[in-house]
Amino acid sequence: MNRKQRRKAGKVKKNLSPSERNLSEKIFMFEQIPDACTTCAESFDKTDKSMAFSWRVVVREEKQQVRLFCPACLKKAQEVVEKNG
Repeated sequence: MNRKQRRKAGKVKKNLSPSERNLSEKIFMFEQIPDACTTCAESFDKTDKSMAFSWRVVVREEKQQVRLFCPACLKKAQEVVEKNG
């Protein structure tokens, strides 16, 4: 990318409305989804619709952190919370 293209891209980014900037950040976070469960390392297929609906994505915007949990790990975590909670 040459200097002229970088400057143009910078101007476009500055001119985004707050809602467009927020959407842009959300799309960036979506691309950061891991390929496996954060807890047990079970692989995640991003093209499988059933996995997309059964797995849980947790986003911590303060730390720019994205975590992915499989149904088994999610169930275990909910049991621990109910037991201690």
